[in-house]
Amino acid sequence: MEVIINKKTYNFTKDAIKKEETRESYFSLLNSVFRINFNAWYESGFCGNSFTPYTLFDDDIAVAAVGAVVSDFKWNGVLKRYVQITSVLTHLAYREQGLSKWLMELVLKEWKDNCDAIYLYANDKVTSFYPKFGFVLADEYTYSMPLLKTDGLFRKLDLNVKDDVDLLVKKHNESNPFSSLAMNKGSEVMMFHCITFLYNDIYYIEKYDAVVIATQYEHKMFCYDIYTNKHCDIKDLLGIISSDAIRIVTLGFTPSDATGYTAKKANEKGTNFFVLSGKENILVDNKVTFPFLSRA
Repeated sequence: MEVIINKKTYNFTKDAIKKEETRESYFSLLNSVFRINFNAWYESGFCGNSFTPYTLFDDDIAVAAVGAVVSDFKWNGVLKRYVQITSVLTHLAYREQGLSKWLMELVLKEWKDNCDAIYLYANDKVTSFYPKFGFVLADEYTYSMPLLKTDGLFRKLDLNVKDDVDLLVKKHNESNPFSSLAMNKGSEVMMFHCITFLYNDIYYIEKYDAVVIATQYEHKMFCYDIYTNKHCDIKDLLGIISSDAIRIVTLGFTPSDATGYTAKKANEKGTNFFVLSGKENILVDNKVTFPFLSRA
């Protein structure tokens, strides 16, 4: 579809990933900013439908894009549909021409009345851009607790093995019983992280029929997510995969029972969290974080 922005004609495509003639150029634009090969995610078959890029092309070259990730969450057992704005970028030669503004207005028009909340993460350089559309800053919180090694058997999943991939997706669809704000199925974004960054950090504990995604460094563990339908103690579960050096674990999700945890503002360096005003904002009265593996 041709559109005119500031007297210049562009081609607009809503889902550049799904079209062979636009996919390569869109991925090239992403790679120029994020330095990530997105082809691996697409070729895995897990690209899915949850992520939709709204993209402007100058002839056949992708020059600006805004992405929207539509995810269903369970918030204290109640199903919610949230939209994350992500991958907002413009080719260096096309900046300051209103392209991102045009795309943002289009995305918000489509989704504002069709979801429970809209949110995004932004770096320090663009914090003045999003308030123009009604976004307000909000605080996320992370939770940490002491952790020690416990006995038990585990193995790492190998994403080159189909049975292990199937197991990961199956367990993810069972959700995280320890989280008050858990993703409800929809494994596309989770698989992006696992394929791209966390492929060596996925554990299976047969005793609890549980998958744990976690990284360990020196005396700290960061647990991105846990998937199981068994009743168990989270310390026992995480203690099994823990190295002898681990003394503390931080969660990449909000615990449904915060007893024994220390909560603090996330305050990730260079990252700012925005929520669209006029929509639901569970962060106003609750110390929560959106699951790290839901972030795109």
